[in-house]
Amino acid sequence: MALKLSIITPSYNQGRFLEETILSVLKQGYEPLEYIIIDGGSTDESVSIIKKYEDRLAYWVSEKDRGQVHAINKGLERATGDIFAFLNSDDLYLPGTFAAVMKHFEQHAESEWVCGDAIMFGDGHETRIIRSEVPQSAAHCLCWAYLAPQPAHFWKRKIVTEGFQERWDYDFDHDMYVRLLLAGHKCEYLPLPMAAYRLHEVSKTIAEGHRQLEEFDQIAEFYEPQLQGADQRWCRATRFLRLSYAASEAGRKSEAATWLMRALATHPEGLLSRPFWGCLRRVALRAGRLPNSPNNH
Repeated sequence: MALKLSIITPSYNQGRFLEETILSVLKQGYEPLEYIIIDGGSTDESVSIIKKYEDRLAYWVSEKDRGQVHAINKGLERATGDIFAFLNSDDLYLPGTFAAVMKHFEQHAESEWVCGDAIMFGDGHETRIIRSEVPQSAAHCLCWAYLAPQPAHFWKRKIVTEGFQERWDYDFDHDMYVRLLLAGHKCEYLPLPMAAYRLHEVSKTIAEGHRQLEEFDQIAEFYEPQLQGADQRWCRATRFLRLSYAASEAGRKSEAATWLMRALATHPEGLLSRPFWGCLRRVALRAGRLPNSPNNH
């Protein structure tokens, strides 16, 4: 008997994108599929769009909730599939994704969590493919040494039943990766474009990117005590590098140099890393901005 797939879409006032998202799920043609849509009480055309496809949905609701994370958790509580994923209402799955993912899980019973590649697109933005470098350890994750767009992740439902943490509004998915890695679960890379990640003016990545960065640092500081030895030093040094970069951006070059030296003293191995040299270059510049932030690899 084929494995059952549960997909959850959280949504709120995303009517202009929602139908395209729904169709990207339904047109996969995979069975058994359990598709759940949790709408936060939208006031646009979202409900009428959902009703258009309700005979193909396992469950849907439109009611006030506490936000995106709460909506996903509400859906997860109802999900009964062997495999779980969530797709935001402005993103898309690419054709053939479900067939490839579910075939992998059926042929590799030990697999618990996979991630593939994704396409970034959107009006006014360059369309490009993101080749994922999946998180390999909690430290690798907390030091932002990975690149794995959220829509391309699929999990065995049993390993995520605790749900996502509402305390993190922006990086709740990143927090989940860290918790899973600390618990000994492994993320496997599937070299296949699976999803399309839409950039637009009100998406969190664009409109509130600075808040995502702030929360990322908070998560790193929160989990750092759970790391050991070189992993803990790497995580701490990465935070220091980010503080150095922020001080450079603000024109506080003495402070930036101090953080940079603290990073080097904490994790001397980092002398060979691109983030270290990026921060050193930034401290040395009198004007201008680096083309990439120090956590980009």
